[in-house]
Amino acid sequence: MVRAFGYCNDTLDTAAPNRLCRGRERWLEGIPDTPTTTVFRTVLSGARFTDDSARDAMRGFRFADVPAGPLFTELFPGLRVWAFCNAGDPLALPADCALEEDWTLALEGGRRTRPAVRWLAPVPVEDMDAFIAGEHEGLATPRADAFVLLEGEPTEALTVALYQLCGFGTAEQLPAELYAVTAIPAVLEAARALVLMHLDKHGPALAIYTHEPLEADERVRAAAVAAGCLPVPFAIPPMLARWDRALYELRLDWNAEALGEFPVPPADDAGGRWSARSRRIGHMDEEPEAGSAPAEGGEE
Repeated sequence: MVRAFGYCNDTLDTAAPNRLCRGRERWLEGIPDTPTTTVFRTVLSGARFTDDSARDAMRGFRFADVPAGPLFTELFPGLRVWAFCNAGDPLALPADCALEEDWTLALEGGRRTRPAVRWLAPVPVEDMDAFIAGEHEGLATPRADAFVLLEGEPTEALTVALYQLCGFGTAEQLPAELYAVTAIPAVLEAARALVLMHLDKHGPALAIYTHEPLEADERVRAAAVAAGCLPVPFAIPPMLARWDRALYELRLDWNAEALGEFPVPPADDAGGRWSARSRRIGHMDEEPEAGSAPAEGGEE
């Protein structure tokens, strides 16, 4: 199996946010009359597949096997990672909480309830992947709804903004509504960066929101190579895009003399959907040009 790490840089208008993973997640409507703000976003997701058609791809950050803690230490040196959860399991809480509030969560339908804990806690670097997954070696561990990168201690303004961001989400419905987009600027007023877990096909992708461009492509690529996987740039966030299209474009620009043979085997249909389309429109005896590929589409 080939392991790959996809990354994309774009912007988000909080008054008119672009879509999330089609059919799996959408934004909450958010707070009315909130001023329009544009924030920068870097989205990271992984995949495992056997060839460049990516038909059997398992998609989500964890499938790249890039450790989250060391990556974020490299992206934000000197900052500390804090995790927030709005409706945590009372039996799986962080050892050290700056905020811990017990409350009762009404389950879907309104007839049943369960105890819940709202918490905010620092995350040890080596435990960040467990906070993303909510489990470690088969055992339940605290699972975060979001992460923030801070220079100092969390403030009351930050906890209020995080509640506005995550406190009204509904994960059980389809598509899920997890985050209020209009609360993102308030979080970024109190934090250097915000990390949300948007749903990809088989697990979450990580989206880093900042007031300024992160400009971290080289560090992301280095982290992918260090983890033994292929870094793959995307034109749109990986949870929206097709991996076969991204691999097709990466192959077109691949420098075989400097980098060696392209590390993804071709599919049985000679390169998958994009190469097949190029042949159908008449490029039988030449490499298809980048401009010949179809416009970027959503995931199928």
